[in-house]
Amino acid sequence: MRTILVVYLFSAVTSTLSQENTKCRDRNRPVSTEKADLYTVIDATLNQKLILQCHYCNENDDSEPRNWYKIDKLGLTQPHEVSLSMENEMELNRVLVNLEHSLIIKNFSETDTGLYYCLGLEHTNQDEKYNYLVDLLVDNVNVTEIETGNLTAWAKYHDDYFSSINALFKESHGVEFLRVREYLKLDLEIVTQWDQWGICQVCGRPKDEGIRKKKGYCRIKLTKNGQGNSTENPDEIYLQNANAISCRSKRLLAIFPEISNLTVVIPDFILDERCEGICNPDAEGTNAGWKKGKIKGFKYRKIFVLAENSHVTLTCPESTLENEVVWRKRGKVLKPGDLSNPHVILNTFSSLYLMDVTPEEAGNYTCEVDDIKMQQVRVYVTPKSRLLTQEFTRHLTYLGFILSLTTTCYCAGLIITCHRRKTFKTYEDLIKEHPEETDEFASLL
Repeated sequence: MRTILVVYLFSAVTSTLSQENTKCRDRNRPVSTEKADLYTVIDATLNQKLILQCHYCNENDDSEPRNWYKIDKLGLTQPHEVSLSMENEMELNRVLVNLEHSLIIKNFSETDTGLYYCLGLEHTNQDEKYNYLVDLLVDNVNVTEIETGNLTAWAKYHDDYFSSINALFKESHGVEFLRVREYLKLDLEIVTQWDQWGICQVCGRPKDEGIRKKKGYCRIKLTKNGQGNSTENPDEIYLQNANAISCRSKRLLAIFPEISNLTVVIPDFILDERCEGICNPDAEGTNAGWKKGKIKGFKYRKIFVLAENSHVTLTCPESTLENEVVWRKRGKVLKPGDLSNPHVILNTFSSLYLMDVTPEEAGNYTCEVDDIKMQQVRVYVTPKSRLLTQEFTRHLTYLGFILSLTTTCYCAGLIITCHRRKTFKTYEDLIKEHPEETDEFASLL
């Protein structure tokens, strides 16, 4: 199935230190015709794994056919279908789409920046659009630790970091500020772009003192104040067509280093507030078990007893195509597509097939999901002759039990009948009791 992509950005951004960045659209803020809601701005860093979902946050994919599209240079190039990697081994594919139609970009590079969007091939709902403007961040920047607090703390954070710079955007006569205002005809304003609220964390907290959090990212909002002059600089054209840009954007540093030096050090903010809920350790991610890798054993354990030349398929629980799944046999890593052993095959979807098993395939098989010990499977292989002998013996035991039971009952009946034989009535006794039926008895004789 081919996949489609169209992008409009203004959602949330993950930490630049994160090696995996998963993004989705918030249903409460759908795409609209207003420029501010055309797409969600996404921060990306070099060499990370970026996942753009083709459905709303916390919702399942509807399984409708979809394709991903990309605009490489905003305001300059036309949309084209995203070129997916076509390697036979899944691990070698850098750009791919999973079964939920999420676009996965591994080892993110500067050429991967652009506007992405996802469209359905059939029954497209025009109100449901999943659009992302992916912006590359500056490398190796010393940013103050993320600020945290309630609305009052955020207001102080806003005054400390935003107010003075926003005043410069409006009044400064610096060369870069004047070019943005007078030549490109753009008004700049630093704002906060909020993620969705997280779950209400109540485990281990006093009653009615649960807390939930959401992350806010530093953004420079771009608003036209007139008809901008034409420019041949693709980065300036990008600014004229975008609705926002990251405060730590590498593109901003390239064209306006003075402005970038002011905004690149602004930290993100985590807002928290009180909430009510019921303790669910798994949902809160506080379960001190396999999800945090604190337990040395495996979460799931299974045992299979297989007849020789039989088949079985093993799957790793709690894993998706977005997870890194590692299968091992007796401690040795199994690689997808390795055909050195035709009896043990691992496909690109991390399903393990044991085909026409022999005693050599017996042993301990384990799988790990993102370095978390998930499942251990013990496989025993028994020759068919032995299984058949065991089954025959077992059935003979059942048959012997049934025969002994019926024989005992039959012999008991004979003994009781012989013991009570004198109580049985003879033919003469029956004629005396029923003289009117003498002719009928005679006819029977």
